[in-house]
Amino acid sequence: MIEVRMAKTAKMIMESVLNVKPKEKLLIVTDTERPASITKVLAIAAEISEANTVVMTMSPTGMSGVEPPEIVAAAMSAADAIINQTSHSMTHTNAQRAAIAKGARVCNIRNVDEDMMIRGGITADYKEVKRLSDTLVELINQGEWVRITTPEGTDLKFSIKGRSGFSLSGYATNPGEFSGLPDGEAACAPLEGTADGVIVNPYMIEDIAVVKDPIRIEFKVGLVTKVEGGREAQELLKVLAKAGEPGRNVAEFAFGTNAACRLIGKSREDKKKLGTAHIAIGDSKSLGGTVDCYMHMDIMFLQPTITIDDKIIVKAGTLMLF
Repeated sequence: MIEVRMAKTAKMIMESVLNVKPKEKLLIVTDTERPASITKVLAIAAEISEANTVVMTMSPTGMSGVEPPEIVAAAMSAADAIINQTSHSMTHTNAQRAAIAKGARVCNIRNVDEDMMIRGGITADYKEVKRLSDTLVELINQGEWVRITTPEGTDLKFSIKGRSGFSLSGYATNPGEFSGLPDGEAACAPLEGTADGVIVNPYMIEDIAVVKDPIRIEFKVGLVTKVEGGREAQELLKVLAKAGEPGRNVAEFAFGTNAACRLIGKSREDKKKLGTAHIAIGDSKSLGGTVDCYMHMDIMFLQPTITIDDKIIVKAGTLMLF
């Protein structure tokens, strides 16, 4: 029975990811498009942990970075620990940032389905994921310039000078930490105004699709300046038209660090896969940047070559450090 198998992951979230303690205020946020079976096993695991638990169901926000309803934001601000079992990420929202600032611990399992609860990246050795992520964060913290190239023609360069890296590796046990499952990233916010180059035919654009048609995205002075191509390009142009200049900002750079992750067409798991990388456009404040935007959209690469200050860190999708 799949609920029994999912219960193992729910138990891990309570004990290892969030370290939920008796009587803590735990909020589970879900929406009408998420499996009720997952909500149920999370609530049962929370009860076993003796947390004071509230489950809130909202309408899907439609895109990562869109603010939840005020009543959900208020509940998040009052919680000791939060599980975001939503269709879209709330990591890059003012609601989550406010909760984090008050000491909440957050586990993001947005867009996770029943299969992802029992297979793939969620089953990883998270001690190893943390080791890899922490090592790459040290390189980010010491670095100045990053360059990403791909066989498809991507060639993008930006500065990370003075920016701190974030190890997102399946643990949020201390006040103000956020992480999730499946997890595995070493990430930072590039320095505003420095990104220059082009992205050609990436694997995926989050909240749009796995890319099927040709697409070319040009960047100058830290902003998207031109988008050409087929269906995915037209969808991206619609998003950018609504978001304005903040939505064109290069907001994130991240290495994937989870060897157990699969390519399943869902960014929640795909972008964590070891050897991949992604950038994001839009909101950067949750990762130490300065741009506040209603959206945060990841763009993912499968076989990147990544250098930091001319040192090759990933070569054609293979991590070169170990």
